[in-house]
Amino acid sequence: MFNPHARWDRKLPCADPDAAETVEVCARFLKGKVIPLYFTVSGSRIAVKRINYSWQERKGNVILRYFSVADAGDTYCLCLDPETMIWRLWNP
Repeated sequence: MFNPHARWDRKLPCADPDAAETVEVCARFLKGKVIPLYFTVSGSRIAVKRINYSWQERKGNVILRYFSVADAGDTYCLCLDPETMIWRLWNP
C-alpha cells in the first residue's frame, strides 16, 4: 500500500541493490503481504526468526520491497524485486 508520508528522499540501505548477492528465499504470500520464512546463502539455510522492519522504495517504475530480518543472532536485509521476483541480500 502506498504511504504518502514515506520518506522517498533518503538513501537506500544498499547504495546499489543490484550489486547485492542474489539468494533463494522461501516466503509466504498472504493477503497481499510478503513474509520471508528462510533464505539460503552460501549453502546455509538461515531461518527468519523475526522481521524487524519492512518498507518499500521506488526505483524507476518498480517498487522494491525491503525487509530487515533477524535469525538467532544476526540481522540481514532482504530485497524483493516484484517485477523479476529476484531476492537480494546484504549484511548492513
